[in-house]
Amino acid sequence: MDASELDIVDRPAASARGWRVPLLAFARNPAGSIYGTVVADSVLAVESERQTKLNDLIYAELITVIVYWFAHVYADFLGSPPSGSRRASLHRLAVTLGHEWSLVTASFFPLAAVLLAAAAGASIQTAALAGMWTGVAALVLWGQLAGRRAGRGAVVSLVYGMTAGLFGLALILLRVLLH
Repeated sequence: MDASELDIVDRPAASARGWRVPLLAFARNPAGSIYGTVVADSVLAVESERQTKLNDLIYAELITVIVYWFAHVYADFLGSPPSGSRRASLHRLAVTLGHEWSLVTASFFPLAAVLLAAAAGASIQTAALAGMWTGVAALVLWGQLAGRRAGRGAVVSLVYGMTAGLFGLALILLRVLLH
């Protein structure tokens, strides 16, 4: 992704009514937020049955999301045309790291739900399920924001959101079938 593409992605699109998506730190890149939430929910689906301590589950999620973020940025960097200078390449890398950071921050929503559920006395498995359901809700939100940023109306944006939410539901179904 080159700098001109990032400029386009970072500008919110306006619908026919002039509604603009607020540039929340978590929603600057809805596509990255969808990836991050799916990765976080995937880790919760798999690791919740394997981990016996809450901090191990949290570490597994955070480390996995951060590794995925680095891999995503690296793949994007490799796939873009070479820059004329080292400085331009480093700038492009820094911009991409920042832009794709939403992949990491989006994972904070399911993680916060896990922590709150555990603080309320839930088992690790129940806390992870609370995190996964929070992930489903976040996916719906990210999908709707993506639709709005693309200039779609409310109904189409809702369809975008519901479609994104299906990814989270599929992961919950996978967890139920595997465990």
